[in-house]
Amino acid sequence: MRTFFILVFLSILGIAVAMGTVYYNDMEKSGNNVALPSIELPYKSFIAGTGIVEAGSKNIVINSNVAGVIKKVFVQSGDTIHKGELLFTLDDSIKKSKIAVLNAAIQSALAKLQSAKHQLNIIKKMKKLSANMVTNEKYTKLTDNYNEAKDNLALAKQKLKALQNELKLYKVYTPIDGIVLRSNLTVGSYFGTHSKALILGSNKLNIKVNINEFDSWKFQKNADATAFIRGNPKQKVKLSYLYTIPMVTPKMNLTGSPTEQTDTRVLQVVYSVKNRPKFPLYVGEMLDVFIENSKGK
Repeated sequence: MRTFFILVFLSILGIAVAMGTVYYNDMEKSGNNVALPSIELPYKSFIAGTGIVEAGSKNIVINSNVAGVIKKVFVQSGDTIHKGELLFTLDDSIKKSKIAVLNAAIQSALAKLQSAKHQLNIIKKMKKLSANMVTNEKYTKLTDNYNEAKDNLALAKQKLKALQNELKLYKVYTPIDGIVLRSNLTVGSYFGTHSKALILGSNKLNIKVNINEFDSWKFQKNADATAFIRGNPKQKVKLSYLYTIPMVTPKMNLTGSPTEQTDTRVLQVVYSVKNRPKFPLYVGEMLDVFIENSKGK
């Protein structure tokens, strides 16, 4: 009997030690966590929404009218670009070889034209001396030969001009002043006409704010709006209203909150950043946005 009580006592003691160890470890872990600073609400009454940083020009996916292997790349992600600047070139060796062949054909056509013109001039001189020296059939044939040679030369020159214009398409230039948002271009890789390997955007930034449809009736376009950086609410930017997209749509940008409903519908409002802050803002970054509610409801 005594042995039984000893075993019971040891079991209880073991359980107590185990529970104490688990509790102590949890306390230690919680002590290592750094509490995130809370947002100092900018307005007494407000509409809260999720904002997404966008380029003022929207994302511009660079395409090409021709497909081919990338020959040279002149930009990378994050580069500042200016309108008309060369972005990359495609392999144009085949097109250049066709131009070389056509140049040779033009020289041949030019020689035939000069020969036909020379023969026609001789016949014309003979005809002036005596109309009986040259038959009408002979004169007509040489005239036709000259006109045909002239047309062949003109056609070859037109083909050359077309090829030279096509050759320009193998160089791709930037259409705007801005920044390279993303570049997956690599020398030797294939670039299709609908490739999404290069995306540009303007330096101006906008914030697209998603407002829950249940709060959309409170929204006023002239109300003040402020966006806060996630993880550091001390960093904030004042927003200026641009326009409202007059269409309530399913929410596409999820915040990851455990209480977030995936079937939410939102009204989208676009703001511009009043003054570019000293801290960085990145296209695609998610912000917490507060819009003043003057209705106070």
